Amino acid sequence: MLISREVVNPAYALFTPVGKNRTFQVNSASKHQSHHLDYFRFIGRVWGKAIFDGFLVESNFASTIYKYLLERDIGFDDMSRVDPVYHSSLQWFLDNDIEAADLDLYFVIEEEEFGSIVQVPLKENGESIRVTNDNKHEYLELLCDRRLVKSVQPQLDSLKAGFYDIMPQDVLLKFTEDELELLLCGMPTIDIADWKENCEYKAGYTADHEVMLWFWELVESWDEEMRAKLLQFVTGTSRVPTGGFSGTLQGLYGATGPKRFQIIRVYDTTRLPQANTCFNELLLPPYDSKERLASCLAISLYDGGDVFGLRFVGFTVTTKTLE
Repeated sequence: MLISREVVNPAYALFTPVGKNRTFQVNSASKHQSHHLDYFRFIGRVWGKAIFDGFLVESNFASTIYKYLLERDIGFDDMSRVDPVYHSSLQWFLDNDIEAADLDLYFVIEEEEFGSIVQVPLKENGESIRVTNDNKHEYLELLCDRRLVKSVQPQLDSLKAGFYDIMPQDVLLKFTEDELELLLCGMPTIDIADWKENCEYKAGYTADHEVMLWFWELVESWDEEMRAKLLQFVTGTSRVPTGGFSGTLQGLYGATGPKRFQIIRVYDTTRLPQANTCFNELLLPPYDSKERLASCLAISLYDGGDVFGLRFVGFTVTTKTLE
């Protein structure tokens, strides 16, 4: 659909790519256009009409936009999908004693306004409320709410109004944000040949390693939904950029720039596969059979795994019920 590609054209300043996955978030600078809210309402109507008529929208929009349309709460955890690198930097606040660090933070956020930097309170009298270990969770929730919602709420409200001008709200509110994205954008088609060609192997794995041969045989045998789950698990998005899997500016991105899909050997075979989404890394033990590899991958993909965490599994892994 041509319109869905044009609305993210930088010349219109309606959406802006965010994070390593280059998902499109509403551009707060769009407010400088006199008719920007009319544009967003029109886009919402286009989305509603696309679903109604069975057409697909091609661009990769942030999951928080779908959550807003569905009236779901949006906060700190959602930042990990929109901008994993920024989320990781915020995670530092939770993991450390910020009072000992003497950061001198208050409940305010700096934003650009007509070329000047202004401080916006995150709550009433926020400029006089210091961030402490006791209130840092609230601070991070409000900070992410401001970044993802409050700073662009008029635009989101117009988009939502246009969307429900066409679609019945009572029906769609039963959907999850992932289901709405699937309904609007369809299942991504993944070029496995391009995926394999641009995959990097590390720490003992090679393209002709037995486990890697099993791995790609499994991926080739899966349907598109399962492949999309794997891509989401490792990179943070189920959709392939316009440049495919290449490590180019139009390809996959990592925390430090273009970064290809990587499979890294970890030697503890009692662990489930893990992912480091900031660097597009799949941490994969060398399991002793293709069947065990399939079972362990399925558990990680359906349970969501434990990114950056430690997940262990005994030899009863293949008997675990997947829900």
